[in-house]
Amino acid sequence: MKVLVIEDEPLMEALLRATFEPLGHQVVASRSGDRIEALLAAHDPDVVVLDVVLTGSQADGFEVCRRIKTSPYRDTFVVMLTALDSDESRKKGQEAGADAYLAKPFSPLELLHLAESRTPT
Repeated sequence: MKVLVIEDEPLMEALLRATFEPLGHQVVASRSGDRIEALLAAHDPDVVVLDVVLTGSQADGFEVCRRIKTSPYRDTFVVMLTALDSDESRKKGQEAGADAYLAKPFSPLELLHLAESRTPT
């Protein structure tokens, strides 16, 4: 499985790599979703793990998700992984087209299960 991680925190990126890579999944990471179309075209991921708050990025995760879901890669499974855990944030994620929404702190096993159960092997 190919996983595109869009996360601006290096420690969180490292945790996500440690979740997927030992099981043979390929991880590509970006600190910004500003060039999401180019990232999708270059890597054709099965899953995008997307933070909402992307410091230094022009687009937040909700906007990046909308761009994914209106692109030729609209069928890519998108998991929003964020510290924002309000009903309003979850609703915004759903409206943006997210396939799943996990709040930090999260279970890496739950994330792995979500990604593996929704993507081809």
